[in-house]
Amino acid sequence: MRLDAARRGDATAQAELFEAHKHRVARQILRMTGDPSAVDDLVQEVFVAAFRGLASFREDAQVDTWLYRIAVNKVRNWWASGTRRRARESIALVDTEAAVEEGPEAFAAASDELDRFYRALGRLPAKYREAFVARAIDELGLDEASLRLGVPVSTVSYRARKAEELLRRELGWEVKP
Repeated sequence: MRLDAARRGDATAQAELFEAHKHRVARQILRMTGDPSAVDDLVQEVFVAAFRGLASFREDAQVDTWLYRIAVNKVRNWWASGTRRRARESIALVDTEAAVEEGPEAFAAASDELDRFYRALGRLPAKYREAFVARAIDELGLDEASLRLGVPVSTVSYRARKAEELLRRELGWEVKP
């Protein structure tokens, strides 16, 4: 990739950078928000911020890690925003095929449960939510989550466990032995 050209404002190089990373950033944003209607706007915000900050990118981290951190910050702002409306009808994470086979009641129940989960996730403090998403939803190892979130491994581990505990309590999910 032509990172230096993108830094100089070369539109073709910037388009290449966007194309190379947009799908990964979009998946990450969807996992962190649970709201497909927010993905396009947040992806755009991530890349606008990235292109503005490209000159100061030191390359001591991988581009993916750098974009992940920008995405985390944009999603943090999205969660904090009190003006957004949540369009949950089209949540992409619901196993629609299985739910449709079981009937409309199963589909509605699955959608409602996922909606309830994401509302609870949204009420967690950002630091717990981010660690939980990295570990449980993105299935990152502790080292990779630590690198992407910019905190020590022990901090990621603690925050992810704490988030799970808080979610289980709020959702009334029993811990099975």
